[in-house]
Amino acid sequence: MDKQHYTDLNAKTIDAWVKSGWEWGVPIDHETFVKARQGEWDVVLTPVIPVPKAWFPPFRGCRVLGLAAGGGATDAGFCGAGGGLYGPRLFR
Repeated sequence: MDKQHYTDLNAKTIDAWVKSGWEWGVPIDHETFVKARQGEWDVVLTPVIPVPKAWFPPFRGCRVLGLAAGGGATDAGFCGAGGGLYGPRLFR
């Protein structure tokens, strides 16, 4: 399987999951983004258990690469918390 075929297949699969309402593909809303800017944010590894904030550095001034980061929703929260992103194509 060549690389382009693999990435196309992944994109189509994730797009289909998001279209069907996949929990991890729902973008954050504006209110959640604003709260992140005010320091109110969390990241979950399961639908109900937040990751301890002590596991993260202060985001202000950090550059964040959000691999496998909740379909991009987590990246937006990191950005709202003050981090800059590697790969801002996620938001186009």
